[in-house]
Amino acid sequence: MSNSGVFNIDDINFLRDNQQYPSLGQLELIQTQTVSSVAAVDFSSIQESTYNVHFLTCDNVQAVSDGPILQIQFYENGTLETASVYDYARQYGNSAGSFGESRSSSSSVIEFLPNTGGSTNETSQGYAYLYNLGDSTKYSFATFHSVAMNANPYFLMQFGSGVLHQASKVDGIRLKFSSGNIDTGTYSLYGMRFA
Repeated sequence: MSNSGVFNIDDINFLRDNQQYPSLGQLELIQTQTVSSVAAVDFSSIQESTYNVHFLTCDNVQAVSDGPILQIQFYENGTLETASVYDYARQYGNSAGSFGESRSSSSSVIEFLPNTGGSTNETSQGYAYLYNLGDSTKYSFATFHSVAMNANPYFLMQFGSGVLHQASKVDGIRLKFSSGNIDTGTYSLYGMRFA
């Protein structure tokens, strides 16, 4: 009996039950990094030609000192883009009842996780969806949500979006604090399959 390469419904159900049959919108892990005392976290192999949408998670992120904001930058064809070519806007609030916004149309970063404590072990968590990274004809976008404890200590929440406002092929991602090192955290990057 020859293998025609065609799955019947029983084959598909068996493969799905064993998580071996890809589904549209399925998350596929690219890389997880658990770090300690580093200046930045880089994802240098993001499989941008395979995935048009990426999903980034940041768990138990802690700064060395109080108050910095975790930021995103992109690599374009292997070169870190540090010029003022990012836009972002974010809304935030805290448990003390204060609310506000932060935005820029000429930033060198996309602000991502809110300011966090560090000296007394406060952490932050967040996720971001990243779009069009591997498409050199389109802008690269991000949308994100995050929560944190700051040094006061107040609970913080925020949501927002950002864009690299130039069409380019993005093939890497950098996460860094606005000041000081990343003390701890687990960072995972996934691709989302749509074909």
